[in-house]
Amino acid sequence: MLNQYLTNIFILKTNLYNLYFNIKGEGATSFHQSIKQDINNVNSMYINLAELIKKIGGYPIMKLEEIKNISTIKEIPSKDYQISEANNIVLNNLNLINNMNKQVGEYAFKKNDLDSINLVLSFDKYLQQALWLLKMNK
Repeated sequence: MLNQYLTNIFILKTNLYNLYFNIKGEGATSFHQSIKQDINNVNSMYINLAELIKKIGGYPIMKLEEIKNISTIKEIPSKDYQISEANNIVLNNLNLINNMNKQVGEYAFKKNDLDSINLVLSFDKYLQQALWLLKMNK
């Protein structure tokens, strides 16, 4: 479950970079700045989750082919994106990450896995704020 979560975060990060470089139109500058913060937060999530997987004796999935096969979030194509379309993509991706974060948290709670619980709680703070902001812009 943690590796699937990791692959989803990897694809989310890839999608955010794609939008960062390809956003066009009115409001692109402010979107560009906000997505830069999202990239930093998601990158931190990715690193912390990969470290947790290694800490508990696993191997974080790093092969791109495996990442694409396991992830439930799919890559978006490189093209120009308008703000509304980009917001919808990020909102949908973050909703999937949020749902997976809840599943990991529930499993960790049942197993009394404090490291995973703490990780999920730290992710949750960012996810709830980001989702709230995206829903306001919809």
